[in-house]
Amino acid sequence: MKKINYRKLYINNIGEIPKDWDIHHIDFNHHNNSLNNLMAVPKKVHTVIHQIGYLDRDEIKNLIQLYNMAIKIK
Repeated sequence: MKKINYRKLYINNIGEIPKDWDIHHIDFNHHNNSLNNLMAVPKKVHTVIHQIGYLDRDEIKNLIQLYNMAIKIK
C-alpha cells in the first residue's frame, strides 16, 4: 500500500501551504488524511497544538488569530 503524501493532497484539493506553515492532522491520526482532518497552521502554532493536545478546528483558528496578532505587534 502506497503512503499518501498529505501535503500534496492538501495542495491539490485545498490550496498552497504558506511558507513556514505545516499541515496538522486535527485528530492527531497521521493515517487519517481526509481533507476535513487536515489544516494548515503556522509551524509555531503547530508546536503549541502538540504541547496542548487535541483542539477542534475553531480553537485552532482562534490560536492562529492570536499568533497573527502577536507577530503584528512585534
